[in-house]
Parts: sequence; structure tokens; C-alpha cells
Amino acid sequence: MAVPDAKVFVIGTKQEQRGPVLLTHWGFSGPAILRLSAWAARDLSDRDYRFTLRINWLPDLNDNTLRAALQDIRQQHARKLVTSQNPFGLPARLWQALATESGISPDQRWADLPGKLSNRLAERLTNSQFQVTGKSTFKDEFVTCGGVCVDALNPKTLESNIQPGLFFAGEVLNVDGITGGFNFQSAWTTGYVAGQAVGRTLLCDQAEG
Repeated sequence: MAVPDAKVFVIGTKQEQRGPVLLTHWGFSGPAILRLSAWAARDLSDRDYRFTLRINWLPDLNDNTLRAALQDIRQQHARKLVTSQNPFGLPARLWQALATESGISPDQRWADLPGKLSNRLAERLTNSQFQVTGKSTFKDEFVTCGGVCVDALNPKTLESNIQPGLFFAGEVLNVDGITGGFNFQSAWTTGYVAGQAVGRTLLCDQAEG
């Protein structure tokens, strides 16, 4: 199940990202979540991966515009059921879950929706919160941050400025992209650059020998 545009936050920090969010059988994923986990890596580590994740499912709407939209829906779809009349284009199962969490029953019609429940629904739509209690145990990370600082290398050869003849490439470098494609390209490119440099060094050594 995918939401094409949502905003995600780590409560208690300045970390936030916006973009597609995937709801999987084991939790949240997608570009916004991956970027958040990358840029907030140190903050999350400091918290031992125990924090509150906040999701705004409708980032284009503020509190006032959302409540106005809900009021318009009550008037336009008065006789329809709240749980089946999804006005914001969210996945049907997500909409039903948010409505249920707001205390809205399956037979509740828009015309009879109490203001208290409407406010709860607005809160869930813009301020859903989830407790994260640890790091994934699937061991399926495709890249990690940290490694050899690129400032310590010759950018044209990836040879160490400290130890001549020592070259670095791939994930041993302190380079990580926001999605897998960037990391693959980084590994291929740095591997090629370092490999070419090593080859030239060996040829020079052989020529001198």
C-alpha cells in the first residue's frame, strides 16, 4: 500500500522528509522513510532507535483548510458512510484504519458525524504517531553511512593522502546516497576510478623495474 505524498518527522528533532511512503506488512518504507532514516541516523542512534515517528498524510493541507474540507464533505456526501467515502485519495485500507482509530463506526454517515470525531479524524490525518522501539532485525540494509573521509583522498585517483599506494572505493568511503541507485553508481564509479589508478601505478612500477 502506497501513499504518493506524505511528510514524516522524528518528534523531538528537526528531522523531517516529504515524499512517497509505503506501508508494508512489517512497517513503513519508501523514499521519504529511507531519506529520514539516512539524514537522522545520528539522532536515531543517540536515542537507541527508540523514538516517535509522526506522519502527516495530507501535507498540502493545514489545520484550517483540512477542517474546511471535512465540512464541505459532510455537506456534499451527507448520506454516504464515512469509512467508504474516501475524499482525499488515500488508500482505502489506510482511510478505513484512520477512521476506525478516530472512533468512527462502520455505519457512521457524514451527515451525523459529531464534531468531536471529525476533529479526531483531522488529527489522525495530519498527526499520526507511531512508537519505534528498535532497529530492524532483517539485516537488509543496502548501504551504511560512515567510512573513510573523502577529504583524505586524492579525488582523481582515490589514493590515500596519508598512505601512498593505498586506494579506497565503494562503501568503505564516507559516501551514501538517498536511494539504492545512487549508491550502486557510487560503488561502480569509485571502483572504476580506483582500479584505473591502481593499474597505472602498477604499470609505472613495472616500467621503473
